[in-house]
Amino acid sequence: MLRGSFPIGEESMKYCPMVPTTLVACCLCLFFITAPAYGYVDPNATGLISQILTPLLIVAATSLTFLRKSVKAAFTWLAKRLRGRVDG
Repeated sequence: MLRGSFPIGEESMKYCPMVPTTLVACCLCLFFITAPAYGYVDPNATGLISQILTPLLIVAATSLTFLRKSVKAAFTWLAKRLRGRVDG
């Protein structure tokens, strides 16, 4: 590639004179189009999320604990198979 084909430093604004105008127009659109939200987030929303996620995490951890040997064997088999394809 030729070094002169890429805009560097202050020269880049010569190639894109509409960038500042476009940026200002987008900011104005966001300012004038957005509507205020007359609402609030429930203070106990995180409590509900934790009540849903905690049992799921416990079940996942328990499953991995009981199936530890099976999971390890599966990953070992997968690693051997992938190494066999790469080496062979």
